[in-house]
Amino acid sequence: MITERSMAVLRAIIEDFIATSEPVGSKSLVERYNFGVSSATIRNDMSQLEEEGYIAAPHTSSGRIPTDKGYRAFVDQLTQVEEVATDVRKNLNDLKKLFSKTLDQLTDLDEKLQTSAQLLAKATGEAAVVQYPNLQVVLISSIELIKVAENKILLLLITDAQRIQQHVVLLKDAVSDDDLNLIKMKLNEECAGKPIEVLTEKLPKLASLFSAKLKPVVDLLLSNLRLLTDANKQDKVAFAGTSNLVRNESEFAGGLESLLKTFDDQSETWQVLNSWHLESAQPRAIIGSENTVIELSTSSLLLSSYSNQGTEVAKVALVGPTRMNYSKNLAAVLALANLLSNEIED
Repeated sequence: MITERSMAVLRAIIEDFIATSEPVGSKSLVERYNFGVSSATIRNDMSQLEEEGYIAAPHTSSGRIPTDKGYRAFVDQLTQVEEVATDVRKNLNDLKKLFSKTLDQLTDLDEKLQTSAQLLAKATGEAAVVQYPNLQVVLISSIELIKVAENKILLLLITDAQRIQQHVVLLKDAVSDDDLNLIKMKLNEECAGKPIEVLTEKLPKLASLFSAKLKPVVDLLLSNLRLLTDANKQDKVAFAGTSNLVRNESEFAGGLESLLKTFDDQSETWQVLNSWHLESAQPRAIIGSENTVIELSTSSLLLSSYSNQGTEVAKVALVGPTRMNYSKNLAAVLALANLLSNEIED
């Protein structure tokens, strides 16, 4: 088990390496930090850390750099106490203010999530991914039918996660306001409050609720409602910060191209994020070789979840090299996830 002093030495090595990208030697540690012990003792601590796999010597350098195991021990210390440790928490309030200043002005979910990813990437210097709410836990708030012309209806499918799908439906003949309100009322009686994924099963049965006179209009509206339902079924993510990854290409040991290809496929990205379980609102870091997807094996993936009424609906994530500012970045994903939870529940 790593001792308290060895942990302090490891922490100093990691912080210096993150700041400089240069291997860290015992001499610079003694000069920069007051450990209260001799330089020989620090060298012995470093030898022990290397023997146990927490640090390694790159090439013939006399300095040492952290390994995935070393980063794991460091990150665990950041997050192992109640919710998040001081190093993470001290960044939280400033980041919340930064994000909320912009997000509070937005109402459209697409715009909000795309902007969220951009803000997160800009604040951290990494690549940001924000999932759209998970279909399996999204409920239908309402189905709205708005007449924009005598034979033209605006169909809206609204979910409790603020996702609004809309489509303009052209009718062969005009429909009265009373008939349109009747259709709307019956659709909401059957669908409001139900999971959106079960709507597909209910659609074929809904037409039988209406008279033969209304059947042509209802059939057309239901076929368009199916299109909106299918659009909600897509595993969608907002992604930003590709330029940040390219800027740090040398950090990925030649794996950047395959990493970017992974994020080109939104459904694959969705599956990667969902392969990791999160405990409540506590952020999680998956470091280097801990990633089960080989394209991420030279990266760190930082995750937090956002929720609707206490149920997780999606995740917020950062992707970058293993040499990253974990304290600030863990706080950033947690801050954004908390804000998105509040936005959806409001």
